[in-house]
Amino acid sequence: MRNKFKGLYAANIVPLNKDRSINYKELKNHIKDLINQGINNFLVNGHAGENFTLTFEEQVKILKTIKTVTKRNNLIVSGLNFESVIDGLKYSKLFQKFGADALLIFPPNSWSLSRDDQTIINQHQIIANNVKIPLFFYQSSIYSYGLNYSNKIHSKLVKIKNIIGVKEGSWNSKSYIKNYNFLKKRKKDFLVMASGDEHLYDGFKYGSDGSMVSLAILMPKQINQMIELIHKKKFKEAKKLDAQILSLAKIIYGNHPGSHATARLKFCLKLQKKISQDLTRSIIKISDYDKLMLKKSLKKLKLIS
Repeated sequence: MRNKFKGLYAANIVPLNKDRSINYKELKNHIKDLINQGINNFLVNGHAGENFTLTFEEQVKILKTIKTVTKRNNLIVSGLNFESVIDGLKYSKLFQKFGADALLIFPPNSWSLSRDDQTIINQHQIIANNVKIPLFFYQSSIYSYGLNYSNKIHSKLVKIKNIIGVKEGSWNSKSYIKNYNFLKKRKKDFLVMASGDEHLYDGFKYGSDGSMVSLAILMPKQINQMIELIHKKKFKEAKKLDAQILSLAKIIYGNHPGSHATARLKFCLKLQKKISQDLTRSIIKISDYDKLMLKKSLKKLKLIS
């Protein structure tokens, strides 16, 4: 069962109208376009999908909308980001009911200020007891303080029956490899999914079971091809593609502030004429410098004419 969840997952964005309501028609087209470009699996209601700015009702509708254009072979992992256990219990059930194949449990933002290990275990255990579908936990960036889990917490989470894997988002190759080794030693078939677009090559070369990344919405063919080359041990060719992927990833995710990444992704999609607005729910305005660098990068990569 775990093996079917291996592979690349595109973390989709949510197109908006001018009034910042959700443009569900463009959302359908966004997913259709990715399927046509070779994407089989999706992470919905994630950071790129601005889950922290959406109501739970909107997140359910997003899932239901995406299910209307996907097929049985398209797996959907839905993010679950909640502070109140009442919301967590209610919407984990609804996400399961409306077609999520698995859930990714995000650490609540309040934990960045203060948290204790047992609270984290309890948060995951109560959802595991509430649904039948598999779960992933989210390993946040090493720079996110209280949202980043220790190996002590990992050792507890890996024992929860239907937690089958982790979205490993340390954003640091050294930390990724350390966590990969730790988790695999405790459960050999535990799925470690690479998250940081900037170390996809290192992650897959080391043995990643898959990846959940938003850059796959801009470079689906290149990322799929790089993964395939790594699996064939054609590392030199894969490294050339990695250089292309990195050139865009560094502009989108590497420039301060990181919170502007979704706005940069949307700006790129608008340049490609795939969405009509590049608005986000948070009032974010990317710099003219970012816009210039993104245009140059997309042209160089032949992603726009």
